[in-house]
Amino acid sequence: MSLATPQIKQSATLKISDNQMKSGIFLNIVESQKVSGEPARKIKVTADSVTIGCSVHADIQLKTFSNDFEIEIKWTQGSWWLINLSQSPAIRINGKRIELDSALKNGDQIIIEDYKIFFEAEKPQAAHTNDLFDFRPHPGSDELLWQYLIEEKEFDEILINGSSKIYVDWQGNLLLTPWTFSSDQFLIEKISRGGSSTEAWVSWRESRRLRFQAALPPLVDKVHLAIRKARQNVFSLSELEKIEFGTPEQIRFLKLAVKNRESILISGATSTGKTVLLRSLVESIQEDERLVILEEEAETDWPHPHALPIETGREKLRQALIESLRLRPSRILVSEIRGAEAFDFLQILNTGHEGGMTTIHANSEREALSRIENLILTTGLAVNPLAVRAQISQALQLIVQLERLGNGKRRIQGISRISGIQQGTILLGDPVRFEASGIGLVKSSPQKS
Repeated sequence: MSLATPQIKQSATLKISDNQMKSGIFLNIVESQKVSGEPARKIKVTADSVTIGCSVHADIQLKTFSNDFEIEIKWTQGSWWLINLSQSPAIRINGKRIELDSALKNGDQIIIEDYKIFFEAEKPQAAHTNDLFDFRPHPGSDELLWQYLIEEKEFDEILINGSSKIYVDWQGNLLLTPWTFSSDQFLIEKISRGGSSTEAWVSWRESRRLRFQAALPPLVDKVHLAIRKARQNVFSLSELEKIEFGTPEQIRFLKLAVKNRESILISGATSTGKTVLLRSLVESIQEDERLVILEEEAETDWPHPHALPIETGREKLRQALIESLRLRPSRILVSEIRGAEAFDFLQILNTGHEGGMTTIHANSEREALSRIENLILTTGLAVNPLAVRAQISQALQLIVQLERLGNGKRRIQGISRISGIQQGTILLGDPVRFEASGIGLVKSSPQKS
């Protein structure tokens, strides 16, 4: 059957088998005669499909052709294919004319009149690889494997998708292990000890360091179980520098900021390393300081001899912030700001409790500031946006923005200093560039955005 049939063209989703993972591709587009003056273009494609043609509706438009054409480069049946949608006679691969469709392989040359498009496929990233983690042999039984997964400190999280697939979160990388359980029944028996196995959802805790969440048939087709552990591995700031989580200048600046008791907001999207960095900052605080650390659910083993971690629950975080002031804290930390507690945390920082730290889910420094403002304004308190921004600018000194790259590597994207407020806009500057050299208090001109 031809791949150029309407069914394939209109297909919304493509099923990819486990041993045929889609990789990204590069299309290096070169016009040999340079008729239009367009430079060579190298385009990365991560979608399942990309169209190329003369029409303005094509994903990639090529203009200088004697006859209109349209092709599609599409991932299907476990490989990349070129589909000649317009059945143009001008389409060739490595000199061979393509009437309907043809599979593509790395290095193929697609020729369309004066254009040459070199097809380059990225090497697929394996779901698990011994280059990342040296998986030990199967422990020998279901029970021994279960105990190993629970006790192994290298794994922050375990995701079990039925008895035949076990993933582990290792240093922020989600790896498919070579291990399996003999049957789903073993997992159901384990889940039944935590709660009723007749329910579709089952949640339980075995300690402050182990949290379980299960989904059972008929809600799902097979048993799914997520096991989240309190993070126990701690990277010092110097170790973060070695693994290139931050530049030497950024790490040096953060060490000094912690020592000077600056209030720090760590911002980033999911799995960018916010808690990793927060734990590293906590580890660098002097041992004679008393830390009160508030978490909705205890997920972290905090690396400080005088840390008092308090599990507050979702509804009582605001109350816990107020009550914690009576515990004589040197610093107050909140594992993550997600609600009305943002107002109380800023109040605490503004009333003499310096050196506080927290994290927030945001994709940029500006988004982090907007999110704090929105969290406060939606509490129903009689405050206006300008007053909230003024309070933010007074309470917080630094925002550390994190990012996760396409290869899974996490790093500090940038550090910004809140340097004031002007006409309702919070001003941000680059302290690493202008302060880390040790030249007094020379700062950049604040950037308005």
